[in-house]
Amino acid sequence: MKKYFLGFVFLIVGIIGVIFPVLPGVPFLILSAFFFGILSREKVVRYLKKFKNSNKDSTLNRTINYILIKYIHRKEPIKLNGKG
Repeated sequence: MKKYFLGFVFLIVGIIGVIFPVLPGVPFLILSAFFFGILSREKVVRYLKKFKNSNKDSTLNRTINYILIKYIHRKEPIKLNGKG
């Protein structure tokens, strides 16, 4: 049930990102396809890594890393201060 809820949330954010170009929509649409079972885990990781930019401290990169770790790999991300 949580999986479908996250799928709908990412689908809505992705559609908003496509309509309003302030937020990138494609990574969120890819995530919604994963949570609905359309894309495999390997494809999601490969596609999301393409969306990272050269600025490692950008909010988009942090969000993609958090989503990859928490929901795709199902591990708990390390806190910002470096302690678990």
